[in-house]
Order: sequence, then structure tokens, then C-alpha cells
Amino acid sequence: MLGVDENRFSIGKEVYYPFSVEMHYFRVDKKYWSICFERIKKAGFRIISTSVPWSLHQGKNKDIDFTGYNDSRKDLIVFLELAREFGFKVILRPGPRINAQWPNGGLPEFLFNDIKMLARDSKGQEIMLPDDYGVQSGYLPSYLHSHFLHFLRNYFKTFVETTKNYIYPRGPVFLVEIDFETSFAGNSKPGSADYNQDVLAKYFPGFLASRYEDIKKLNQAYREKNSNFESVDPPREFGNLDIKDMTKVFDWIRFRELMLKAYLSNIEEIIKSYTVEPLFFRSLYFENSDLLPSTDLFSAEEKVLMGANIFPQGTYFDIAQKGRYLQGQHKFAWGASFVSGKPLAEADITRETEDYPDGLRRFYLTAGLASGFKGFNHYMFVNRDHWLGAPLVADGTITSGYEVVKRFNAAILNTKLNELESIKQVCVIGNRDYQRMRLLDDTKQFAYMDQLMGNCINGICRDLLRLKIDYDIRENFDVDELKKYKVVFMPSAEFMSQKMQETILEMLKVGINVVLCGLMPKYDDKFKDCQDLSRHTRIKTSLGSSIDIVKCKTGEFTSRVFGNILTTDSKVKKLDTINKKTVGVASSKFKGTLYFYTFDISSEGDHNKMTHFEELLIGCGITPIMYCSDLSVDMVINKGDKRAVLYMVAPPPGELSSLANTGSREVIVRIDLRKVGIVSAKVKLTDLFADEEAEPLKITSDSLRKGIPLDISFPDGRMILIEKS
Repeated sequence: MLGVDENRFSIGKEVYYPFSVEMHYFRVDKKYWSICFERIKKAGFRIISTSVPWSLHQGKNKDIDFTGYNDSRKDLIVFLELAREFGFKVILRPGPRINAQWPNGGLPEFLFNDIKMLARDSKGQEIMLPDDYGVQSGYLPSYLHSHFLHFLRNYFKTFVETTKNYIYPRGPVFLVEIDFETSFAGNSKPGSADYNQDVLAKYFPGFLASRYEDIKKLNQAYREKNSNFESVDPPREFGNLDIKDMTKVFDWIRFRELMLKAYLSNIEEIIKSYTVEPLFFRSLYFENSDLLPSTDLFSAEEKVLMGANIFPQGTYFDIAQKGRYLQGQHKFAWGASFVSGKPLAEADITRETEDYPDGLRRFYLTAGLASGFKGFNHYMFVNRDHWLGAPLVADGTITSGYEVVKRFNAAILNTKLNELESIKQVCVIGNRDYQRMRLLDDTKQFAYMDQLMGNCINGICRDLLRLKIDYDIRENFDVDELKKYKVVFMPSAEFMSQKMQETILEMLKVGINVVLCGLMPKYDDKFKDCQDLSRHTRIKTSLGSSIDIVKCKTGEFTSRVFGNILTTDSKVKKLDTINKKTVGVASSKFKGTLYFYTFDISSEGDHNKMTHFEELLIGCGITPIMYCSDLSVDMVINKGDKRAVLYMVAPPPGELSSLANTGSREVIVRIDLRKVGIVSAKVKLTDLFADEEAEPLKITSDSLRKGIPLDISFPDGRMILIEKS
């Protein structure tokens, strides 16, 4: 049996904590493999991961070689055999695209000689990808082009036939990643890809026929006069759109997503066709500041894990959002590539004089667990070209970071990390259609969408972090699962699917408090008239984008405004106003309370707005159980049986507050342990990153409730075990 059980990998009758290390066999001299394996094992790891670059194993002559007879870098078989001898389980990442600062992202150069198989943008141009830290990334292939799939099948056929005796249950390989952040290589804009004419001719008409069945229905929806589905041309302009254009544009975006899913399924079926069935995982691509991944790659029919990659290009907030999405949406947050060091161009590495700071490494490790990740692949654990700061040098030499990670692994075992549970009473639900709308340029309709999603909803998440209130991010609606939250935050625009409107009403009826920000929907997701939510709540809104002064019972503040609220229902209480116009209400006509705001309720660092936000949470029965005197320090607590682990995350300067903290300083920390489930007069705090000789701090629960001083550096992370003394 392969899968995830209680936040651990289940492999046959054994379970493994889901923490692995990335080591590229093709970038480490073969004579150092054994010493690296030995030290990886001593650091507490039982799983090893490696990418497999297609371009290395299949060169210009198109012969495929995994034996390394003529080039030791290609000896994947000996690498897998050695891993088995050391007792490791193995994760393989055979691409096709691996990125990893490897030429063309791992795609063979000969593919680009056939221009027919290259992806195209809306203007018909081939897509040249930007360099990856000085390494050429090559062109983007058209994923479903028959020529590309032909070479792909030949490569994977040889790959599987060569490695099948090393795949579970015959061997150590149990997990395989297909592709890397499948997203047209980060080309999220709808006009960026893929307009390859061969692919469109083969797949686009069938997609349209499955949605509309009759060309007359499509013509009515698109307001066009097509003779058949084959004559429909996809949209190519995405600026200055009107509402009549939206249906066709959204169909095109959905078709793009279908292409990506079909591409991944195609590769997985190729592997399965050779009677080899490891567990698959797909890595999600997130645009910075997006609540949800750019494409939903999950398929209920296929047995796949979802993961996300954490690299230094993002902020702590990006880590926090990715982990909470994976945990909330998929129940298991897996960091497929979790940064351990940083990528650099070769020229920068030669000029680098400083070691990778241990404080920065502790920051990332603690940030990962605080964000909800229950496992991750340390990338890179063994150093390579275009990389700085791996815990092991390529010849097996140990760095200071090695000891940090070794202590981290010991802490995972000692605290039984898989058994710890987060304390989450808040959920933020994203809307994929709204995220799609943000991809469009200068639309006449819904021009407020970027402010609503980028500022307001993300701002709410930032405020929850500032208040030390943990939360989940989801995009699916299962009312039974949502019952565990005291409040659900959601964006609301002038269009929303009928199913989503109905589900919000159902949530309110079963007693879930719902906070909507934006405008009341008038259309469904096909942009047809649909006002179910408005009709049942008796709340209407009018569009009126501006910046104005909002007045509430706690004071006043300046905010972005999306519109005004209109209601005559006596059960709808007016909360906030602008020049006597209502912009915030609470409806008590259901078992749960509906809060509706037509302005940005996130604080944006404003004290008065934060007070307003706190009052809203208190009204929903939520009060923070923790406090830190420095807003830029995040705190998350996970509880277990008679114990808890506190994660203190000190991000690089300026990420969670306007304070540019650097160096080390003392902060005041308060925790009400009664709300965590620890009822004891005396407790001890053990720093899990400290030396073994370090003594725990013994204090009373009452003193911790009132506040104790702790030292913290920036950036840094602390994992503190709290137990009865």
C-alpha cells in the first residue's frame, strides 16, 4: 500500500516521516555518493530525492542511456542500487521539465529543432523562456502536440523499463513527480499559451462540444455565428473586455487548465502502461499574492498527491499561504522542494564570501511547520553548481547547516510531529473564477477585482497572522467540513456561481458565520442573471469604487470602497457608513450571522482598522490565545497529548510589519495554555534547536499567561516544546 497516513508516508507495512533530501546524482562525483549517503542517514533521513534530466540521458544522437558506461553522470542505476543498500526510500523527479538551473530545464535540445511542436502565444510566436540564474531555459513545448508526445513516450518507455526493478514493491522508489510546477512554465496569462494550431485543431472543438453540445447554444453564449465547433477561434485579446466577452474568455481559460491536466494524465498513463505504479505527485504553481494555485491540477479520479515548492524568491507570507492552502484543501501539506540554501548564477557564487546563515535556515524550517507543512524535501541538501548553502558540500563535507537540520529531524521524532494538531477556527475561501479575472487586462467590468483579491482578501490573511490566529485556505465547499470553523471569510463580486451562492446560504442555515467582502452577485459564473444570495438575504449593493472615510462604532478610518449596501430587512443591522451610506451590515435572520462589507476590511497597518477587524472576530467568538510585543514575529501553536509546540517565526525585515527589525532583541510573549488544553500550574519550555546540554526554562502557566521575555533574531525561527513540568 502506498499513500499518506496520519501525515506520514505509508509504504507497505512501514510508515515514514515525510522529510527527504534532494541530491542530484548527476552533479555529485560518483566517488562521493557513499559518504553523502552515510551523512544523510546520520542526519536522520530515510528518504532521498533526485531529479532525472531528460537532456542528460538522451543527447543529440537520440540514444537513451541510464547506465553511465560513457559518462558516469548518467549512472542512475548504480545510484538507485546504492540507495537501496543504504536502506533509503527514493523519490524520482524525471520531468520532462525539472528546471533546477539545468540547461533547457532538462528538455533535450533536439526537441526545439521541430518548430511544429513549440507552444505559441496569442500572436502565434514561439515562447522563449527566461534564463534561470544565467542558465538558458529554452523554448516551451506544446504539451499535447503529437510530435512532442512521441519523443516523450520513447523516453519514458526506456526510463520505466530501466528503473522498474527499483520501483515499489520491487525496490526503493515509491514516489514520482511528473513535470515541475505544471503551468506553461509560469505563463499564467491567458494570451501567453498555448495557441499551437495542431493542438487547437485536435482538442479545442471537442472541449467546446462537451460544454455546449449544439453549436447554436455556443453561438448564443458567445454572440457569434460559427457554422460548427471546428470554426470557433479562441479569444486572442484580453484587454478592454465587456461582460459579453467573458463567457468565451473563461471557456478558453478552462481549456488551458484542461490541457495541463491532460498532459499530466498522459505521462502518468505512459508509466502505468508498463505495469509500474508508484505514487504520483504534482507540484502546484502559485503566482505571488494569489490565494490559490494558478491551476487546479487535482483529479479525484487519479491517485496523486499535491505539493508546492518553496524558494527564496517568495516571502514568508507566500510560504504561509501555500502551506495553509495545501493543509486546508488537500489535508496534507507537502513541500516538494523546500529551500535549503539558495540558487545563484555562477558568477555570483564565486563572489560570495559569507556562509548561508544558520538563522536563515532555522527561519525557513520553522516557517514551514508554522505554515502547516507536515513534510518537505530539503532542496538542496547536497550542494551543486548554481547553488549556495546546502548542508553538505558535494564531496560530503559537513557545514554548520548540517547540525541545524539534524536537530530539526530529532525534534520531529521527539515531538511526534505527525500527531500535533493546529488550532484553527477561521477559514478563508478563495474563488478560482475571481482569480481568473485578475489575469485579464483593463476590463470594463469588475475592475475592482485586483483590489478585492490582492489587497482585501490577502490583507485579511496578513491580519490573522499579525493577531497570531491560525487559519485554513480552501476553495471547495463541503458544508460538513466547514462546520468546524467559527467564521469563514470569502470574497464576493458581481458574479458568482449559483452553486456557491446556494452553499453560502446553506452554511448560514447550519450556523456558520460568514464574512463576505466586495459586492453582492448579480450573475452566475456563465454571466447569466442569478441573484439567489441577494434574494434570500435581502441585501443588494451598488457599484461605487472610491477611497473614503468609513465610520463605525470603534471610530473611523480610510479605506478602499467597492460600493454601497441597500436593504430594508429589519434583521439586517447597519454597522458601518460613509456619508450616511451603508457599507457594512450584519444579518441575523439565519442560525449563523452573515457579515457583508463593501469596503476593504483588512487593516493595511492602520491601528483603527485593526481594531475594527478584531471587533469582528470577537463578534464571531474568536479571541487570540497568543501575543507577541513585536508584530513582525509570527507565532503558531500546535497541540498534542499533554504537550504543545510553539513556532516563533521572525521573517526578514519588513515582511509582516513596517518595522525593519534586524539583529537580536527581546520580545514579550503571552500564551493562555488553558485554551491549548494544557492544564498545569508549572510547565517547562525546551528550545528544540538548542544544544542538548541546554536546560529547559521552567515557569508557571500563570506567568506565561501574563507574559515572559524571550530573545529572537531576524531572520530566525524557534521551535519550543511546552510540557508539564
